[in-house]
Amino acid sequence: MGSLPVTVEDLWAIAPELIVTAAASIVLLWGAFDAPRKRPQQFAWFTLASIVAALVTVLRQTPTDQTYFSGLLGMDAFSMFFSVLFLISAGFAVAASIRFLDDHGAHHPEYYFFLLTALLGMMFMARAVDFVSLFVGLELQALSVYVLVGYLKNDPKSNEAGLKYFILGAMSSAIFLYAISLFYALTGTTNLAAIAQAIVAGELETSKLTTAALVLMASALGFKIAAVPFHVWAPDAYSGGPTTVSLFITVASKAAAFAVLIRIFIVALEPLQESWVLLLAALAVLTMFVGNIAALTQENLKRMLAYSSIAHAGNVLIGVVAAATTDGDARSFAIAASLFYLFAYTFMNIGAWATVILLRRNGLAGENLEDFAGLASRSYPAFFCMLVFLLSLGGIPPMAGFLGKWYVFAAAINSGWTWLAVVGAINAAISIFYYLRIVVVMVVQDPAEDATLVRSAPLTLTLVAALVMTVAVGIWASPFLDWAASASQLLP
Repeated sequence: MGSLPVTVEDLWAIAPELIVTAAASIVLLWGAFDAPRKRPQQFAWFTLASIVAALVTVLRQTPTDQTYFSGLLGMDAFSMFFSVLFLISAGFAVAASIRFLDDHGAHHPEYYFFLLTALLGMMFMARAVDFVSLFVGLELQALSVYVLVGYLKNDPKSNEAGLKYFILGAMSSAIFLYAISLFYALTGTTNLAAIAQAIVAGELETSKLTTAALVLMASALGFKIAAVPFHVWAPDAYSGGPTTVSLFITVASKAAAFAVLIRIFIVALEPLQESWVLLLAALAVLTMFVGNIAALTQENLKRMLAYSSIAHAGNVLIGVVAAATTDGDARSFAIAASLFYLFAYTFMNIGAWATVILLRRNGLAGENLEDFAGLASRSYPAFFCMLVFLLSLGGIPPMAGFLGKWYVFAAAINSGWTWLAVVGAINAAISIFYYLRIVVVMVVQDPAEDATLVRSAPLTLTLVAALVMTVAVGIWASPFLDWAASASQLLP
């Protein structure tokens, strides 16, 4: 008898993804019956339990340098790091969604189905070591997120945000696919490591077709990470979509896009480093300046956090640029710095968005800066949580955000990109202004008479967990940095 095309090792490699797939299928079929819809919270708890089960499975796996499913997927420490990040982000999003969806009359099982399929796509994006599997994961994630952004069908802003995101996202996916086709035409393979070998063997570094494919790839991935000038979709998508969705995609989708970007540029396009490193450096500078300067002028807090998220993408790009121009331990440190930054950013950003959900006025999310007026007198615990998250986002010690910036800037200096680290430090100083502006509003201004706070145990737990991790990662960074360092070894 011939051997089965799929082995037990293949199935174990994607065991977490199989759990998420099963959970999404169950939610979809279960939601087809009317009775469960009368108790929509049970879908949230089932989804949360499934995410925890998948997280435990990831942590029980052992990283290997092998590939699975005929070389389409890997199970290296790099992919497992991002899988943990995605699962944590999804868990927080589910917990924050329970009361939020009830208040908007939109608590339906479809929400959790699309959240799970988006999560599944992200996990496959991180595991992919071939353009075929990578594109499938990317599109699964993207299509699910388009629906989630436009989920509130009675909210015109949500509908508009979802439509804009879909149109621009479809365009970026087409560009990405065209870039893949060019690299396949040049090298005859879609495997990332094999592409690098073919570029060297065929001396394709100076080919005009290679340059065209490289520019298209950088443009498509620039859109996915919301780098300037490909960022125009982000403010509308983040501010117009449901706040819980923004909480999820500002960390998880961005991290997934960076996982793909690092894997492609550091592995597949490493021979073309001289052609793209300055391009990414320029993108980093533009992204930081445009994101921070635009955030200075915002009165809508969700748009302010959206532009802040854009600026933080520029900081992560500094680490990618540093990794491109070094090798050995210096490259591992630069990649680890980027991963650590993404990990730290996850908790402080989730906490900030969760605080936006916490603030309500007349049943609507506190989106405007004035909704935070007098928060210190209205609820000191909520004020303290937001203060910690804002200080961390601004890079103030001893919060996690400070060490994230420190390590990224140190990696840049070690790699000879001192000027890029200086630009990053200048932008960190700019960002402090608009973060402290929120603090001033919370302390000095008088609250509105109808200002209220949402009382929700899952949302409170989300805030507390994000707060603890934001402080813990900043004070006790060694184990998290070691974890990021072990994940910096990409599967060739």
